[in-house]
Amino acid sequence: MLFKNLKILSLILIASFLIRCGGKEENSQLSTKEIKQKKKVTLTGKKIFGIKSGIIYYEVSGSQTGEKKLYFADWGQKQAEFSNTTIRVGKYKKHSNLLKISNGDLQYIIDLAKNTGTKRKNPLLEKLEEFGEQVNYNDFGEQIILINGGIDIGSEKVAGRKCRIYDFPNRKSKSWVWNWITLKTETHSGGVDIVTVAKDVTENAGVADSIFSPPKGAMITEIDFSGLKDEKRGENF
Repeated sequence: MLFKNLKILSLILIASFLIRCGGKEENSQLSTKEIKQKKKVTLTGKKIFGIKSGIIYYEVSGSQTGEKKLYFADWGQKQAEFSNTTIRVGKYKKHSNLLKISNGDLQYIIDLAKNTGTKRKNPLLEKLEEFGEQVNYNDFGEQIILINGGIDIGSEKVAGRKCRIYDFPNRKSKSWVWNWITLKTETHSGGVDIVTVAKDVTENAGVADSIFSPPKGAMITEIDFSGLKDEKRGENF
């Protein structure tokens, strides 16, 4: 009888030990998961474009007319796009004079006519979170295109540079891409036809760092889309 009781007690102790060990392993796994979730995702050090810096002048035609000028540095981590255009659809007509700045993990969109704008997290960070951190600009640029539904359909020269042509069926648009920089786009949707094409490209140009900051005196409002994004995710379940 004593032997039987000792055997039962031994089994209880072993089971208790296994449960504690299992709990520790689970907690360890949770801790690792939490650490990964808390790890900061950043564009710092990423080569978004295939060349370090440059200036590109675009002409816009079709339903929208005007011009755009893109300045970039640090392999595309810093970008400033000036857009002075007018869109006409039927009787509707609107002129826009905008500046879009992407500087590392932040993005600004500024109405230069009103000197007001918004500040938000760079949308590229969401793309980075989708496919993990990449350090090679080929992988990074290509995966951004693939995530957006791009299909490689050939090649063609734009502004003297050989581009790969990507079709985006969901967007009803095509992009001509060189060194992961878009040199031409064609959009045809809902009776709106817009063509944006590079006319002049200056590679490895010296660009003043001040151009990647909002204009002095601009009234900037910070916005956060994370709550809206979480709400949309909830609707999908």
